[in-house]
Order: sequence, then C-alpha cells, then structure tokens
Amino acid sequence: MTGEKAERFVRFNLLLMAGGFALVGLFFIAWPDGTLARLTEFGDNFGDFAPAPETDQRLWLSLGFAYMVVITFLALIAASDVVRYRPMLLALAAGKAASSATSFVFFAQDDVFAYLLNGIVDGSLVGATLLLYALASRVGAPASPG
Repeated sequence: MTGEKAERFVRFNLLLMAGGFALVGLFFIAWPDGTLARLTEFGDNFGDFAPAPETDQRLWLSLGFAYMVVITFLALIAASDVVRYRPMLLALAAGKAASSATSFVFFAQDDVFAYLLNGIVDGSLVGATLLLYALASRVGAPASPG
C-alpha cells in the first residue's frame, strides 16, 4: 500500500485510536473503580483472577488520565499530516510499550485480569502503531501498477 491509499489508511486508524484513547481515558477518570470492577467481572469468564484494587491514589489516576490525553493528541496531530508528524508515532509506540510491559509485570505479581488485558491491548497497539509508522513512510511513494 502506497500513496494516497496508505495516507487514508494511516489517518483513519490514527483517528480510531484517538477516539479509543479519549473514551478509555474518560471511563478511567470518571468511573475508575466501576471500570475496573467491570474488567474484573469480564476476566471471570476466563479464569480465577484477583480483583483489581480500588483506586485510592488519586495522583496516579491523574497521571494516568494525563497520559491518555497526551496519546489522544499525539494520534490526532499525527493524523493531521501523517508524513510531517510520523515521528510522533514512535513516541506513541514507546508509551504503549511501557504500559504493556509494566502491566505484564504487575500481572505476574498480582494476578489481576485488568493488568493482563492492558498488557495484551497495549502490546497490540505497539504493533499497530509501528505498522502505521511504516505505512506513513510510503505516503509519498508512487503507487504500484495494478
């Protein structure tokens, strides 16, 4: 995929990511314990996991929400000009890699389903973001015949 088709694909997926980041950030800041409780209930379908701890530390909640705002805007800015702002995708991938790795470590320590799920989702987003980064490099390339 090259040229305009690659640009549309990258832009569309970045806008989807931005919407997802904004929505998740909203759920976590507005209903942190309720969101974690629903994730715990969902995890019960897959095994016997420890319940997610309640969100007593508002500083970490604030910092987590701020992170969601930052990655939402990284995706929105990158979507506005995928060639010019392509390096922002590396920052997005690095943030998601850090989130995924620490979530897997926390899961290994505490057996909380929400940690496992976040590790899987954010790890997948690392791969998706790096794919978009690679495709964004093809935006200026001529389309192949056929």
